[in-house]
Amino acid sequence: MIWLNGDMRPAENAVSADDRGLLLGEAVFETMLVENRHIAFWDAHLARLMAACTTFGFDCRYSDTALANAAQQLIDAQDDGTDQELGQNRLALRLTVTGGHGGRGLVPSTPSESNWLMHLSPAPTAPQGLMLHIGDVLRLAGSPLTAHKTGNYLDNIIARRAALAVGADEAVMLNQFGRVACTAAGTIYLQRGPLLLTPPLSEGALPGITRGQVLQHGGLAGLTCQEALIEPDMLRTADALFVSNSLIGMVPAHMQGGSDITEGQKKQGAALCTALSKFA
Repeated sequence: MIWLNGDMRPAENAVSADDRGLLLGEAVFETMLVENRHIAFWDAHLARLMAACTTFGFDCRYSDTALANAAQQLIDAQDDGTDQELGQNRLALRLTVTGGHGGRGLVPSTPSESNWLMHLSPAPTAPQGLMLHIGDVLRLAGSPLTAHKTGNYLDNIIARRAALAVGADEAVMLNQFGRVACTAAGTIYLQRGPLLLTPPLSEGALPGITRGQVLQHGGLAGLTCQEALIEPDMLRTADALFVSNSLIGMVPAHMQGGSDITEGQKKQGAALCTALSKFA
């Protein structure tokens, strides 16, 4: 089951072939973790989505309450057996807004209402660690596409595939200045002593929800988090590396060809996840 424009319906054949999200990638989205029926950081995700809708001119015709109720409907549907494909405890909730049925052309001659779609799927199990590879696909600092989660994810897909092709798990994306921006699907952090450093948004980093929580609280688990410009060589000399996103939390990482993840780093990552969960 999915929620589409205010109604629950089967997922099959739900989206039209002339939807601009399909034709042109004109879409924004949020992916949220649902654990034991609780949606982590719902308010922060919704605020980021609404900001993206404003940037790209999508109508925001649903109130926060209406969207929260729709999400609860989906969760209730899988709980009562209406949707039996999903597990019970750990799910991914995706809310997507597309440009609607405007047809071809960069800007449709007749404005159309946006399509709002919400669905659940099993959430991935957080990995024990990630091996990182610095790729060739650039993350353009200053682009409006880097400030929001949009339907145009081809750069990230190409970067991830290139990393997998050389035996790594995830790609580090550099910006046009040769500095570290992010990973293909997350925020990157490096630890130096008691400091946890992450690139500023001006470097092309996505304003990640987990990232925002870590910075908002000034750091977690004994570490102080700060924004800093990060050169690629700094990743190899860091005391530890971490990658975060909304579904995996905070995962230890290491560079391909570098030292393996230590038990201490794994414990630090677990402590960071535990600390984050208190604010979800």
